[in-house]
Amino acid sequence: MKDTSDEIKELQLKLWLSKTPSERLYQMLIDNESLYKFWDNVKPVIKK
Repeated sequence: MKDTSDEIKELQLKLWLSKTPSERLYQMLIDNESLYKFWDNVKPVIKK
């Protein structure tokens, strides 16, 4: 995204890298699950 400042991006990266690989994997799985739930609940805008 273009609206996130470089300072914030650096902080996010530091936080991410401070986690263990297993914590990162777990977080990725949780985020993916949330994303799939979101898209499952979105009504399609384009009808075929």
